[in-house]
Amino acid sequence: METTEFNKTLESSRLILRRITLDDAEDIFDYAVDAQVSKYTSWEQHRAIEDTHSFIHFTMQKYENNQPSDWGIIEKKTNKLIGACGWVYINENHGRAEIGYVLSRKYWNQGYMSEVVNQILGFGFGELDLNRIEARCFAENTASERVMQKTGMQYEGLLREQMIVKGRKVDIKMYSILKRELPITE
Repeated sequence: METTEFNKTLESSRLILRRITLDDAEDIFDYAVDAQVSKYTSWEQHRAIEDTHSFIHFTMQKYENNQPSDWGIIEKKTNKLIGACGWVYINENHGRAEIGYVLSRKYWNQGYMSEVVNQILGFGFGELDLNRIEARCFAENTASERVMQKTGMQYEGLLREQMIVKGRKVDIKMYSILKRELPITE
């Protein structure tokens, strides 16, 4: 079986998705320290730059081991890292994967995340030959849910108290899209 590159560089009209490096620490810390950004994530708000360095080292280790991981989201206009997105897991045997994403609050409600998710879906269905891509969000995270809906994902149900995050039981909404449902673009 040939080696798959799970996180090769992707590009859209306004954004570049690329591997995260230590040079991105300040940009990542800038959004990860924001309590509003981490409110609907499973990870804790970063309190110090060392938290960000730990995340980057963990991510870089996954790259080195050719494991699915996160891309940094780079705004072309400013060359600034404004968020992260990527693979929560990939199950090649079943042609299934889950994606996750986070974005700096300064860039919310501008269509960036839908642009990102569309890039990931195209890559996952095209180059990785996946059949199904899933995404989940906290039940109250309507912004993330809108991204899933805008990118063609279908609501599959509410997973009641599916996770314990930051000391509380959290209901999770599950969405997915199948390869055959992805619109064909020319």
